Amino acid sequence: MTAAEPGKKSGPRLLYIDNLRILLICLVITTHCSITYGGPGSWYFHDPGNAPGTPFILCVLDSLNQSFFMGFFVLVSAYFIVGSLQRKGRERFTRDRLVRLGIPLAVWLLFINPLLILIVKLGTGTLPMDLGTLLDPVNGPALGPMWFVFFLLVATFVYLLWTGLYRPDPSDPPGDRKPHPFPGFISIIALGILLGTVTTAVRFFLPIGSTWLFNFQIPFAPQYIAMFIIGIIAAQNNWFDTIPPRIGRACTAAALILVAIQPVLLYLFTDSASGLTPFVGGGFHWPAVIYAFWEQMAGVMIITAMLWIFSLWFNRQGPVTGAMAGDSYTVYIIHPVVLVLLSMACAGLAIPSLAKFAIVLPLAICCTFALAHVIRAVPGVTRVL
Repeated sequence: MTAAEPGKKSGPRLLYIDNLRILLICLVITTHCSITYGGPGSWYFHDPGNAPGTPFILCVLDSLNQSFFMGFFVLVSAYFIVGSLQRKGRERFTRDRLVRLGIPLAVWLLFINPLLILIVKLGTGTLPMDLGTLLDPVNGPALGPMWFVFFLLVATFVYLLWTGLYRPDPSDPPGDRKPHPFPGFISIIALGILLGTVTTAVRFFLPIGSTWLFNFQIPFAPQYIAMFIIGIIAAQNNWFDTIPPRIGRACTAAALILVAIQPVLLYLFTDSASGLTPFVGGGFHWPAVIYAFWEQMAGVMIITAMLWIFSLWFNRQGPVTGAMAGDSYTVYIIHPVVLVLLSMACAGLAIPSLAKFAIVLPLAICCTFALAHVIRAVPGVTRVL
């Protein structure tokens, strides 16, 4: 990365990236709502009633989201680090990152996570594990979905360390460096194969569901780490705005094919005696290898396709989407409280789980964005959120 003078004015805002953020945070809420009603994964509250077929439908939804949405979040977050560091300089950038990432982490650990535990305890009378474990941010699940913010904090400071050690030659003007063109379709396929290979190797020893320190999910780590690095490289070469149409079309077609075959694969292994566990979990099972390669290939294709589609057709905002874009980070932080309260309030409804899912999800999205907007209206809050 070449250093620029601190205080340099930023370029035009990429509205399609803001719109992608809105979509991605809605997918985060969708996934957690899905887990609530029978989808695979762990969450603060589970509604125990499930109609036949519900777990399969929600597994299709969750596994599709998981293939790309958090990696996409990492990619977009990393993309803006380069420009922010150039504009602000290292000292101001470091302070801002500590404020924007560190303070929400502290608030989560000190207030929001204990509040969620209290809500679940009062609503159900039980806790999924002992209180000490639930409050442990290092070895327990206390970080919850804020593992993502912690990962960004660590990755950002690793990048700061790297740029501090590696300084470009001052005699080589930044303008003389020609940007690398956007990768070709074969290169994107190669990335999917590489990520599939590494992910398979990791899941041989740490199947899906395995966590490490700070609630970080190692089985998905290869994609997150790769997307952070790619986001930095993409920013240096302006890749988000330069996706060739032929690459965009090819990745869109590939993404559609991969999405279409996913339910078939899931159904084939659900119908087997061993069920879905070896397929979506990991370990020494050839179905897990198939799933890891499908997941990573689908991820890179969907991400590329969505970037291209949104840059062409969704690079505009009205007042509502503009407000939602500004509130998206706050929504990520507070959505568990809103979702748990709503799902617990609807637990007594004598309707199928999918019907509850269809009711609670839009309510959770609307209520969380509304609450986030109110929170950010408090003076000084936008300095952090």
